[in-house]
Amino acid sequence: MQRLILFIVFLFACGSQARAQTATLTAARTDTLRLSINEAEKLFTQNNLSLLSQKLQVNAAAAAVIQARLFSNPTISVEQNIYNPQNNREFDVSKSGQLIVQVQQLFQLAGKRNKRVAVEQLNARMTEYQYFDLLRSLRFELRTSLLELSYLLQNLKTYSDRIEPVRKLVGAFETQYSKGNVALKEVTRLKALIFSLENQRLDLLNQINQHQADLGILLHVEPNVFVLPVIDQNQLNQVTAQLNLPELLQTATQNRYDLKIYQTGIAQQEANLVYQKSLSVPDLTLGGVYDRQGSFVRDYTGLQAQISLPVINRNQGGIKIAQQLLEKSKLDYEQYQNQVEQDVVTAFSHVLTTNKLYSDFDAKFSQDFDKLITGVTSSFSKRNISLIEFIDYYETYTESITQMLQLQSNRARALEEINFAVGAPIIKYQ
Repeated sequence: MQRLILFIVFLFACGSQARAQTATLTAARTDTLRLSINEAEKLFTQNNLSLLSQKLQVNAAAAAVIQARLFSNPTISVEQNIYNPQNNREFDVSKSGQLIVQVQQLFQLAGKRNKRVAVEQLNARMTEYQYFDLLRSLRFELRTSLLELSYLLQNLKTYSDRIEPVRKLVGAFETQYSKGNVALKEVTRLKALIFSLENQRLDLLNQINQHQADLGILLHVEPNVFVLPVIDQNQLNQVTAQLNLPELLQTATQNRYDLKIYQTGIAQQEANLVYQKSLSVPDLTLGGVYDRQGSFVRDYTGLQAQISLPVINRNQGGIKIAQQLLEKSKLDYEQYQNQVEQDVVTAFSHVLTTNKLYSDFDAKFSQDFDKLITGVTSSFSKRNISLIEFIDYYETYTESITQMLQLQSNRARALEEINFAVGAPIIKYQ
């Protein structure tokens, strides 16, 4: 009897702790932001810091193209004598002093400048593709978080609705126990049921708060904002169009920006190979010189031309490196193209599997089960069924509702995986 009483106290304390944790988790967010998927995407593209940061990287790559187009600056050098021993003058700037002035300009031959611009343009294009690939990944995270959060909130409501009737039963049974009409073990078993339901509810709250944290980062909203997804379930059931695998593969080839990065990598290495070959041609430096006193005539002026002789260094190593990197980029592209095709096939198979399971599911299951559990609660309060039957019904109900919502969540995620795999939102919501 003492152990039984201690167990009751333990259940009561655990239930109180779970309710306190629930209140703490929900009270941290005071403002509610209701968003549909499209509204969330608009806010996301405006506020997401990762996208804004990558956009700056795109601008920096565009600036690198501007820099590559610029010509080299001319150089000027001046030599002035420090001391003139003939007239004992320091820094003699008169006609009797020595002064040398040189002006030089570098001219890149073999089209090096244009070839370097071509490399930087392809690099800028790759940076832009990286931005769109980041957008694809973050959009997938955003949409799946919203959809999963919607089903978690529905599941949380189910647990909240089911806990209250049991709590009322516990209160009634405690009253009857004090009068000696029911056994202590029945009160204890009902409290154990509440404890189990509260723990499952707390686990849901933890998942909800994790999604809230993820959405807060993705949307860049204040920490006290609770994002409430507004999802039309009827519309969600209609978004599954007739998906065709060959069309999906073609769409992925056209819209997967991560694949375009590898494709552009080939063009970039080809441009780099051309540029490395141009480096084997030496550059020409032209200039002029003025020498006041140091030449064979006074006030000497001359033309200068300078070019290195490509005898030893013809950039053989740079050309070889570029050739190897070009072959590597072709293999990488072929490998990644195969990976993209596998992603599409896997996502397509997942959609078919989840859709088949969902279509076989009775749409009235939830409503029928709600009526059943209400009747079971009423029957138990009237003592028409036993405690064991009542608890079995309750546990079966909560588990079945959870699995039903998980199935809907998995189906919604599978649809989003199609969008993610093909690189374009072919499955859209209003």
